[in-house]
Amino acid sequence: MKKVSIIGSGFSSLAAAAYLAKAGYQVNVFEKNDTIGGRARQYIHNGFTFDMGPSWYWLPDFFERFFNDFGKNREDYYKLHLLDPSYRIYYADNEFIDVRLDEDYLSSVFEKYQPGSSVFLRKFLREAKSNYDIAIKDLVYRPGLSPFELVNLKTVQRLHLFFKSIKKQIRTKIKHPYLFQLLEFPVLFLGAKPGNTPAFYNFMNYADLGLGTWYPEGGMYAVVDAMKRLGEELGVQYHTCADVSEIIVSHQKAKGIAVNGDRYDADVVLSGADYHHTESLLNENNRSYSSNYWKKKVFAPSALLFYVGISKKLKGILHHTLFFDESFDEHVVEIYDKF
Repeated sequence: MKKVSIIGSGFSSLAAAAYLAKAGYQVNVFEKNDTIGGRARQYIHNGFTFDMGPSWYWLPDFFERFFNDFGKNREDYYKLHLLDPSYRIYYADNEFIDVRLDEDYLSSVFEKYQPGSSVFLRKFLREAKSNYDIAIKDLVYRPGLSPFELVNLKTVQRLHLFFKSIKKQIRTKIKHPYLFQLLEFPVLFLGAKPGNTPAFYNFMNYADLGLGTWYPEGGMYAVVDAMKRLGEELGVQYHTCADVSEIIVSHQKAKGIAVNGDRYDADVVLSGADYHHTESLLNENNRSYSSNYWKKKVFAPSALLFYVGISKKLKGILHHTLFFDESFDEHVVEIYDKF
């Protein structure tokens, strides 16, 4: 049986481990932290439990498909609850909008702030659903071996959406800042400005307004734990506090990894860590890109997170609360252009 060593234990590594184990490989996952999950790991302190990374459960069908691939159902591992409202947005004058999985309700909100805008909203969401069906249900599952995988009759028919930004698409018709901020917000999850994101990516709006925001019982870490348990059922072994310092290469082939000073031989080495960090684990002669290459690149922004435990419920603060009380455009420029 061939051995596979996987670096990191984020969602991509957990998924890869399960699929490889199903395919008959002996899989070991190495995580430098004391718990698995990568950026989605869990932090427990003084009786409070925090999801350290993602807190928005979107694309529920995406997770369903993953478990179905192994003859399982998502509900075999964790319960899911639809949140209503999905989230709340506060604006500068202390006004707020509750976002719900209800197109009629959203249309009434749009009409309140810009009469006639609900016509655009409904058309926009229909297009977003169509793009979602193409992007998430089809393209995302292709192997990524060639850019031509993205070319088919459906994408060619939408070519114009790749040459127009989602910001332009929205603001051509939507003039009220409350409304265009609501529609532009979801693409920020992609790590780019709405002004630099092709309109085709409005499928993120369908993920938001068409499928809703969900809560996995036990928090987002329940999903991590579910994927780990599935892996264990398939024979995957997980190693925590396992800091990988080197990918060992011989004759242009990865032969193993160095972990906490020990060597682990493997037929295949797979890294779920950041590409830049993964390259640093290789000898310079074996890297795909030089240090100068990375210095010229602009990385997607990160964030400074504070985990605050409060023993009572705060009024006006929902499970997901956004504050657009400052200029949305200035905020985006400061994050993506200045830093």
